[in-house]
Amino acid sequence: MLSLFFVEELAPGKTQELSGDEGHHAVSVMRLQIGEQIKIADNSGNWVSGGITEISKKSLKIEVSDRGSVRALVPELIVVQAVTKADRNKEMLELLTVAGADQIIPWQAERCISKWQSDSASKWLVAIKEAAKQSRRVKLPVLSNEVSTNQLVKLFNPDDQIIILHEAAHAGISTFQLRADTKRIFIIIGPEGGITENEITQLLSANGVILQLGENVLRSAHAGFAALSAVSTLIGRW
Repeated sequence: MLSLFFVEELAPGKTQELSGDEGHHAVSVMRLQIGEQIKIADNSGNWVSGGITEISKKSLKIEVSDRGSVRALVPELIVVQAVTKADRNKEMLELLTVAGADQIIPWQAERCISKWQSDSASKWLVAIKEAAKQSRRVKLPVLSNEVSTNQLVKLFNPDDQIIILHEAAHAGISTFQLRADTKRIFIIIGPEGGITENEITQLLSANGVILQLGENVLRSAHAGFAALSAVSTLIGRW
């Protein structure tokens, strides 16, 4: 499978340049050579591929031999992830990206130990992009703005399906049933300290349903991956 790199925007012509940090990594770290085939994508699912024709100190060019676009899937899988500890962020984002999250919403839940910082979004985007490159995922998950619980419930539409993962649930995630008209599925992942009763009340009032991922309690950083795997299987995506 071709090595994947990202640019902000793809060129419309027969050649595509890869520069900046991505170009430097390709040339100086991966030491790619003229003639090698690579794929270059923008952040929204468009891509080109072709052989390397020019290499400079920190950039390269390819002759485009193929191009395409990855379509958005329906229903959209949206993970609302409580802000995790800094040492767990990279692992959590890798797992959500490779498991197929279409959108990731950072949630500043009441029991979050860590707080969303001014540079958190940029750090999360770096981790998402690295995971996409490793898994050859062309379309990046959309990283939304950080939200409080009050802001979160305002994002829901009446026809959304909302899964609240909670260890005290009486039904397992295998009981989830997709409605035919569902456009978006929200998967709510709480912090290590759990979702508070006040938050549960707010989410239930927005037509959420409480489900569990078996009897074992997963880390907040791992639960999203498990939930995406289960839901993707149930809706026939996997």
